[in-house]
Amino acid sequence: MTDNEVVQLIASTRQRLLGREAEVKQLHVLFGFDAFIDQISDLVDKRHDFQHFTRVDNIQGFGRKIMDAAGLSTSIEYVPRYVKTGGSAVSAGAAMASAGCSFTYIGCIGYPAVNPVFEDFAALTVECYNIANPGQTLALEFQDGKIMLCNTSPLKEITWDRILSVVGKDKLKALIQRSQLVGTINWTMIPEMNSIWQRLQSEILPEVTFDGEPPLFFMDPIDPEKRTGEDWREAIEIFGRFSSHYRPVLSINRKEATEAAKAYGIKFSVPLNEVSLRDLTEAIADAMGLWGVVVHPVDGAGAVIDGEYYSAPGPYTSKPVLTTGGGDNFNGGFCLGLLLGLSPQQALTLGAATSGYYVRTGHSPSLQQLIGFLTCWERNVGQDFSDYA
Repeated sequence: MTDNEVVQLIASTRQRLLGREAEVKQLHVLFGFDAFIDQISDLVDKRHDFQHFTRVDNIQGFGRKIMDAAGLSTSIEYVPRYVKTGGSAVSAGAAMASAGCSFTYIGCIGYPAVNPVFEDFAALTVECYNIANPGQTLALEFQDGKIMLCNTSPLKEITWDRILSVVGKDKLKALIQRSQLVGTINWTMIPEMNSIWQRLQSEILPEVTFDGEPPLFFMDPIDPEKRTGEDWREAIEIFGRFSSHYRPVLSINRKEATEAAKAYGIKFSVPLNEVSLRDLTEAIADAMGLWGVVVHPVDGAGAVIDGEYYSAPGPYTSKPVLTTGGGDNFNGGFCLGLLLGLSPQQALTLGAATSGYYVRTGHSPSLQQLIGFLTCWERNVGQDFSDYA
């Protein structure tokens, strides 16, 4: 796209948001099930004194330290910056709540009592159901990405029986009935997710009907490299059955997209890392047969929605304040765009803007802050406006 075309796209997206606060408040979204306590940290390259150090700036530098220790041993110091709420269901749901949506959460923010780290998050929700304790993540942030070391053992408690014991079948059915979007996040780390989907399909959805356009059923698998290709294909087959009642949407980043291509045995004439975003997204969407497939690298996003391909750029910054949760905020903004009836390209733009605001400020935007960010981006297309706040 030319800069002028990008400006027009951003402007049209911003215009579609004006005066819609009341409409956003009427949107009910339901998210589950993961949650993590994230410790955001830097790695020390050189220590100058107790208070000052040079950090490892990129993943390649970290990798060299690891490789140099092969056959020997090493100690790498990490310096915690702060602790925050984490988990993709938490972050994506919070992004939509910050924009004004009515947000219900079912998941693992502390059982039976809310973990203190999640008290502010719980206050964002209209209803909150705790079924397990959170996982823990050591998030190592670099200029070119992040490495997340996760303890997922508490997530094994996320089961259909636990959900029903805490929420109740009738209440769960009522939550499903009123929600324009249901998001089940982190298939990779929740061992019982396939079973939860199947029980929703067999025990809840037969008793639910929706008027008008089908709601969205959203899924972000979260880095499925540790799962086999057979696991991937089985999960997508089960997930695709939600099309009986929903418009199923899968959202993955570029790395996850390459794993999906491998799982489906998709071949290209060039190496996977050289395949264009459009070719990769279309090939995956064709193999999966879902209503929506979104691929979001760091510099934009592409999607196949109802058989058509769309793309949008992203607002570049060389100095992100926080990257952990950036993809989840993209998902929240993108889903908000679809629920408000924006075009798929505008919804991608809204997702990119939500993520762009988040990585620059460290928190999700309100609807007015999102409109303000789009205005700033519109004036700075092609430039690095890293100091936005």
